[in-house]
Amino acid sequence: PGLDALYFLRPDAENVELVLADFKSATTPQHRQVHFCFTQPLAADLMTKLAEAQLLAQRVRSFVEVPLSFVVVQDRGFHFDMPQALPGLFPVPDHQLLRNIVRKLVDVCRCLQATAPALRHANSDLCRDVAEQVLAELALERPAQGSSVPCQLLIVDRSVDIAATLVHEYTYEACVYDLLDGGMLDAERNVITLEGEKKREVLLSESDPLWEELKHLHLDGVQQRVNQKVEEVKNQNPARDAREMTTSELLDLVRRSPEQRDAVERIFLHLSMVEKIFSKLGAERLTDALGLVEQDVACGVDKAGKDVKSSTLQSSITRIFQELDSQLKSETKLRLLMLYLACVANVSEVVRGRLIEMARLEPEDQQVLQAMLQTRLMEVPESQRARQGAGCVHRVTKAQAARFKKNATAEGTFLLSRFEPRVKELLEQLAEQRLGTEDFPFSEAGIGASGAGEGLEGLSGLRSAGAALEPHGAPAIQAQDDWSFANWSGPSTAATADGEVTQRLVVFVLGGFTHSELRAAAEVEREMPRGTEVLIGGTALLTPKRLIRSLRRGPESEEP
Repeated sequence: PGLDALYFLRPDAENVELVLADFKSATTPQHRQVHFCFTQPLAADLMTKLAEAQLLAQRVRSFVEVPLSFVVVQDRGFHFDMPQALPGLFPVPDHQLLRNIVRKLVDVCRCLQATAPALRHANSDLCRDVAEQVLAELALERPAQGSSVPCQLLIVDRSVDIAATLVHEYTYEACVYDLLDGGMLDAERNVITLEGEKKREVLLSESDPLWEELKHLHLDGVQQRVNQKVEEVKNQNPARDAREMTTSELLDLVRRSPEQRDAVERIFLHLSMVEKIFSKLGAERLTDALGLVEQDVACGVDKAGKDVKSSTLQSSITRIFQELDSQLKSETKLRLLMLYLACVANVSEVVRGRLIEMARLEPEDQQVLQAMLQTRLMEVPESQRARQGAGCVHRVTKAQAARFKKNATAEGTFLLSRFEPRVKELLEQLAEQRLGTEDFPFSEAGIGASGAGEGLEGLSGLRSAGAALEPHGAPAIQAQDDWSFANWSGPSTAATADGEVTQRLVVFVLGGFTHSELRAAAEVEREMPRGTEVLIGGTALLTPKRLIRSLRRGPESEEP
């Protein structure tokens, strides 16, 4: 009772009732003084409840509503935790869902202090509608205080690159969330379960320096690095027969040493994950037949850098279904089939029907395929049909085809890593002012922004931008808006030249983005001049399994 308290709450009735319960008794109030921070505007009726609670109201010293309606991923990405948004947006968007997405995207812009971004969008009604609503909402905001950082915001939908959601990615993080999900990984909690005499749960997070070092590397590089770490442990062990011990026996021995326990636990964690991933790759034939065909389908280019005809891809898929039918799970065949239908334009009903029949999918996977077809995301957009023509051809753009051919013939590039998400190409073009206005026009209200958005100079990342808005104490004077601490003078970060943001690029994907696209954003930022910050966001963070679950009907398909 003698201590002050900060209540950091979601603005719902249940939380308000819990707060009121803390101050029911005049003789034993829970706290001396109270500071409230709500993650969204509080409804009027709930505000009235708090105001009318006399024992509480007299103790309130500050009250703010901070727009935190999004989830930050690795200081590079953000999503709205809306796994069902994809079937809710396509083919016809749900208006309430669309409104919620706009509100959350405006919240992101507010936290970045980007109240006047140069906003561009894919040439579709959905993207145009979202862009216009976002700009309309931002126009109501007070201009941000301080220096401005040029901000370019590009809004696209998932049809820009369906392949990225389906093709197997062979970098470590993507493999973990694809191949281990539903097994040793609980993807919703980011928790790995290690079996043994005593089952253990380990959180995958940025607090693990080895995970941070490995997550964007190709699997081969990860395996080499982990094995190198194991050898280092062996060399440091004083046991005379250490080199004759198995890895697990040695790790068990060293783990008993307190000073080495944490490091060894991390090595053992990643050793177990890598071994499981390679086991999965072999079981699903991804390291040979299936993996090569999948890359051909996704790229439209073979391992020699030559264009692949759609008829050749059909033959390859037919052979996979015939020869590996008993070895492949129904879900694996579903992904390959959806990948082909997404990458090849104008597939006839006859060919599509024959491939579906040969795939021999389980009933629940048949339903997922039909649900995906109903979204019309795998169809050629109206604005691109004239370019694609009427023939059965691969939908890869000229820029993508050139990139894939370069990857296929480049020294050191893995055969199964020819594919790259299109988001990488779009970000590069956006940064270099090469993004075509025919496919990605400026939103009319955003043309006058000339690329200048309001920003926080000297800050990097969503977390850093958010940090500038967090109080280190209640503000002594009234803020200029209803949530920020623009008048509060905190520690200056402008002195850190390396952390100064000079321009910001943001891509937002309606329908969700993938781990491979998150990695691509990091790669683009490394290629940009110092001071360029690259962010990617979406309605959800997608994995192939999450995509498939979102398309299944019934309550059992919903995410927790």
